[in-house]
Amino acid sequence: MPLIRHLEISRYKSTVQANEILTTLSEASGWPDHVLSRLAITRSLKLPKPPEPIATEKKGKELRGETLFRSKHDPDFLPWIVAMIAQHLGRPFTNDDEALDLVFAHWHRGLELLRKDLTDSGGDFNDMILSLVREANEQFTDLGTEQSANGATGITARQAGVIRPIIIPIGQTGPDAPATTVTLNDTRQYSNCHVAVSGMSGSGKTQLVKQMLASATQSCDQDTGVIFVDFAKGDIAEDTDFVRAIDADVIRLPGDVLPIGAFHLPDYSDDSIRLAAEEKREVYTQLFRNLGPKQEGRLVKAIRSSYASLRSDPDPTPDFAYVQHMLDQIYEMDGLQPDSLTELFRRLNAYQIFWSRGSGQPPVSPIYTRRWVVDIHELGGLKEVTAFTLIEQLYREMRALPEAETDPQTGLRHIRSMLIIDEAQYYLRAKNRFLQGIIREGRSKGFAVMLMSQSPDDFDQNDFDYTEQLQFTYMLQCKTGPKAVQRLLGVSRAEAKTIATELGRMEPLHGFGRLGDNRSERISRFRIAPFFEMS
Repeated sequence: MPLIRHLEISRYKSTVQANEILTTLSEASGWPDHVLSRLAITRSLKLPKPPEPIATEKKGKELRGETLFRSKHDPDFLPWIVAMIAQHLGRPFTNDDEALDLVFAHWHRGLELLRKDLTDSGGDFNDMILSLVREANEQFTDLGTEQSANGATGITARQAGVIRPIIIPIGQTGPDAPATTVTLNDTRQYSNCHVAVSGMSGSGKTQLVKQMLASATQSCDQDTGVIFVDFAKGDIAEDTDFVRAIDADVIRLPGDVLPIGAFHLPDYSDDSIRLAAEEKREVYTQLFRNLGPKQEGRLVKAIRSSYASLRSDPDPTPDFAYVQHMLDQIYEMDGLQPDSLTELFRRLNAYQIFWSRGSGQPPVSPIYTRRWVVDIHELGGLKEVTAFTLIEQLYREMRALPEAETDPQTGLRHIRSMLIIDEAQYYLRAKNRFLQGIIREGRSKGFAVMLMSQSPDDFDQNDFDYTEQLQFTYMLQCKTGPKAVQRLLGVSRAEAKTIATELGRMEPLHGFGRLGDNRSERISRFRIAPFFEMS
């Protein structure tokens, strides 16, 4: 059945809470439910972030699709709204049910937004509508002005807003000195936008990174994603002020589900499947050194068999349970006893960390536009594999994107996504090729990486020179030698020796780094601008 007809004959039943909002809006406006529902869906589409699925039981009012969309009297609205929802999603629908679920999700989120709009307008529905119209008119006027100035004839996603400088306060060199700043996305000053902050526990490292990220998100577009991997203590996820400042959702593992497909691919060609299986083998070998060559071969076989088995399925993405099933069959056919590889997959499935095929929802894609704080500190031995799976998906999405837009007049580049990794030493020494890829290729794609580590020595790895790829480097209290300081800060050996000595006895909230947007700026000692001092 064609998608439009499927949506047209479906029945749309609201939650009790959504039904209460509909009643409130109807009493305030005198408008019928189907008109208010259409307004709600379009109101939701104004937000760049996808709506959350409707998980609560639907016991409210029911509208037939034909009534909701008025297809007989207004045949153009339903195709238009379906096209808008697909464009908002950023990809074609996986199936008809996904389109139906998104209609529900936008409908309910839009009703919540309209209720807030009505409250902000003092309960006056006419004032609320006028406020929405004025806001839309201002955005349209700004767009038209920008297009006229640029001589543009078409509308693209980035033409809807100016690329703004992402200016971040770093700290003060003295009590009376003004705060020094850097412009993260200035391509004329910097070769990339990656950040490294090293320091012992209690040095202020986390406070500096939180302040930098909160400041950055104030200047970024709403569609700029933030993925913060909270590795050590879960204190990032617990900081509600910070989470609110970056407008993020917290995912706590285990308990919550990280809604990504660990084996999701941009395409499912034979070459892509072969490459993905080999990449998984490589990553798991680095993470779990007790896997032998024969286990690696069985892992590759199980992954490729999973894809082959699902080739004709509407959703050809395996999950960990599916791969484990294939792995168990291989072991049974070969008369093998369970070992460390089967135990690994058993634990991954027992924790239910990732999206599963039985969830009734497709895996989230893309993830680079999401704002998540992912708390993995209680996952024990599964921390690294969880973080690596997340980073792998981010890398695959990045590779498929065109280069990020750069303003030719200002040299400012659009930042699409920021990846922040706590306790990065665990990732750096594991030779994570996906993290290396994001750092190496992310400059032109508009991806920024912030790495937090206990020591500057962690960035000096034999297989990949992180020190050459990190533009903004700040060193707080830590124990290190002159060599690491020299490589990370780019100073002479004599100066590195002096700085290394000072770092060992430095008080909290102080550090060394190159401040300001001047390439010739000297390395300075400074007091950081911590997040808790942000207004």
